[in-house]
Amino acid sequence: MEPSSQGWTPPGGPGPAQPPAPSPQPAPAAYPYPTPAGGPPGMPYPPYGALPRRPATNGFAIGSLVTGIVCCLPPLGLVLGLIALAQIKKRGDEGRGLAIAGTVLSVISTILMTVAFATGTVGEAWDGFRKAARESAAADSTFDLRTGQCFDTPGRGLEDEEEAESVRTVDCDRPHEGEVTGTFPLDRFDEWPGQKAVETEAERRCEDINSGYTLDWWAVPETAEPYYYMPTRDSWRFGDRKVACALASAGPKLESSVRSDRTTLDPAQLAYLEGELAVDTVWWEEPEELFEDDPEANRAWAERMARTLDTEARELRAGPWPAAARKHALARAKEYDTARRHFGRAAAAQDEDGFWDATSEAGDAFRQKTEIAVRSALGLATEPPEEPGDPEDEDPLPSEDTTV
Repeated sequence: MEPSSQGWTPPGGPGPAQPPAPSPQPAPAAYPYPTPAGGPPGMPYPPYGALPRRPATNGFAIGSLVTGIVCCLPPLGLVLGLIALAQIKKRGDEGRGLAIAGTVLSVISTILMTVAFATGTVGEAWDGFRKAARESAAADSTFDLRTGQCFDTPGRGLEDEEEAESVRTVDCDRPHEGEVTGTFPLDRFDEWPGQKAVETEAERRCEDINSGYTLDWWAVPETAEPYYYMPTRDSWRFGDRKVACALASAGPKLESSVRSDRTTLDPAQLAYLEGELAVDTVWWEEPEELFEDDPEANRAWAERMARTLDTEARELRAGPWPAAARKHALARAKEYDTARRHFGRAAAAQDEDGFWDATSEAGDAFRQKTEIAVRSALGLATEPPEEPGDPEDEDPLPSEDTTV
């Protein structure tokens, strides 16, 4: 029996249909991919986004370099460098170059430090550092000065052309170069007005501030002169608008505070000195022009003098004087009345001779001995300051037989 073309049927009849056997396939080739460190066994590729880990930079190497650069405890940098080199060799860390650089710098610093100690340079440097630290701690910006502070200008004289940017504040009971009499803002300028305009404003306003700060101006040393610190073009850009007025001495230092105002004076002292200042202020306003050149200005000034003297004479009679000062204050009031009458005549003068005769007699009405008596009774300075042109200030004229 020949086999059927439809396939062989086993004995017992046809059974259930069987799927055809799969054709044998060749096994995939095994490629030797390494398993990344830290990955699960058998994973041939690192997970998406992960990179193989690089060796870390040794921490001792970094510490050695930093310590060597800043010269801080040089032997410590040397020790850290040697530890780093040993660990790098053993672990395979990075940072060998850092460790070598730190070690070399630390060796150099150690040598320099040893030489410095041997020669005493360290002690000198430390003394200089402490001195600079003390000066820096006491240094104030000239724009931070306040009324009543006394100061020195270390390293720069008061007559130097370049203005100091900082000063050292000191106790006013110690010798000092200057004392701040007051400050004021340059609030009438919206923009930098220029150095000349600021100087003009400073001179004008500091004069009044100085007068109010030193009412007992007889007590101000002759070496103390008006001084001020003002903004510059550069400091103006940063908001500086303040002028600091001062009295300062470029020669011998001031030995004590020059302050005599309502913070230091008693009521009687204050009343007397304010009255004298009121009279002096108007007196100093005498016109520069002669009577013949501007008679109206001179008569107006004489009228102001008469009114001021009248007011201050009444204040002297009503002042809070202690018993020892009262009779001297009344004597001063009488002199004011006499001078007032003469200035009244000057205010009505029609010619130059009449004006000068009246003002001359007004000046003669004041007696310095009366002023000294009032001052003495009130506990104020009694040594009058030397006026410009005093005979003792002038050089004697050479005689005919003197060789010049």
